[in-house]
Amino acid sequence: MTKNIAYTLLFLVLSSGAYAQLGITAGANIGKYHYGESRFDVHRKVLLSFNAGLQYKKKLNGHLFLLPELSFTQKGTRVYYDYPIGYTGPMKNTNRLNYIQLTLPVMAAIPVSDDLDYEIGGGLYMAYLVKAIQQTFAFDGNSAKHDFTSGAFKKLDVGLHLTTGFRMGKKLGLHVHYDFGLTNIEGLSNSPSVKNRNCSINMSWLFAKHD
Repeated sequence: MTKNIAYTLLFLVLSSGAYAQLGITAGANIGKYHYGESRFDVHRKVLLSFNAGLQYKKKLNGHLFLLPELSFTQKGTRVYYDYPIGYTGPMKNTNRLNYIQLTLPVMAAIPVSDDLDYEIGGGLYMAYLVKAIQQTFAFDGNSAKHDFTSGAFKKLDVGLHLTTGFRMGKKLGLHVHYDFGLTNIEGLSNSPSVKNRNCSINMSWLFAKHD
């Protein structure tokens, strides 16, 4: 149902080209899991990664506009464990989840000057998992990568998308985004829930019709 609603909204947005601009965006992600259960011997740290994609600005009325975005984004976390003295096994794991993500925010542009707008808005995001990779680091400095088995994570993630930032000359943008996952992405029914949390800092460029 959520997927059908998202596709319908995207089709309605793209079906009208009036007052619309295409754009590109890329930036850095700061990701972390939110767990439904806390453990004193497990420490979750942020994961630095990246995102890149396409934007489509569709003006509504006044200062309001839609800014759907289709992008590749990498989320995940780093997990450290407390072990007894003398343990020589794995020391930490890095989980990287690669998604194709669609965001559908409603934005408001507040003029600061003739060439600078402050933009703020929010909406929903929907992300489809294309690959999940774990890298395990040992105490001796060695590491190994492997793909998660099928079913380790759910394929679809849905949540809230919040954004704020500035746009210069109606084209160049600098924004901070926050994805608040609502879906339990843990694929194993007997494991504690896991939800994505991700902050990103992005640069973007909207092309004018005559570019």
